[in-house]
Amino acid sequence: MATARLRKAFRYPDDSDDDDAREELDEEEQERVIQHLQQQNDRRNSEYNLIFSAIPLVSTIVFLPSLLSSASLSFATRLFSCLGIASLLATAYTMKYIPPMHPDPKGKRPIRNRGFTAHVQRFIIPTNSAVCMLLGLAYLFPPGTSSVEIQPTAYLVPTALLVSILLVRQVMVSVDLAPLDELRYEYKGA
Repeated sequence: MATARLRKAFRYPDDSDDDDAREELDEEEQERVIQHLQQQNDRRNSEYNLIFSAIPLVSTIVFLPSLLSSASLSFATRLFSCLGIASLLATAYTMKYIPPMHPDPKGKRPIRNRGFTAHVQRFIIPTNSAVCMLLGLAYLFPPGTSSVEIQPTAYLVPTALLVSILLVRQVMVSVDLAPLDELRYEYKGA
């Protein structure tokens, strides 16, 4: 029994007569879509900013008992607790007040203001990193021997939060809608 085989004519993918073909957007629709995406991105960034600024502030609770304790704690324990609180406050400040920098595709550096806040913004992350390394050493070689003193694992909290904040800032910068403006096309209607 011979089977009948029908041949279909070859068609390029552009020649489809299907109903699922995309309709082109005119200039106003493109502008609305880009504005909607920008608003959505700004809203998400502000949520990230609020949440990840509050987390280090709440985490200062880890170090407060050692500072507020009336027990005779060693000077090193109190010092490292103060450094931990300072590191967490610097991390919260970094997330809230220092805007993430979008890298320039051409490799140009932005012109910077040389005021006091510019210097603070420039040195806060390296200084905070150095404090986190010092707290890491305090974790490896605990300063106190009393059972009332802080647990050495608490010294890792500022480092973990600083790393997570820097990663969140990278995620916030990675969403760049500027190339969408370049992809716009002029609608040539009838």
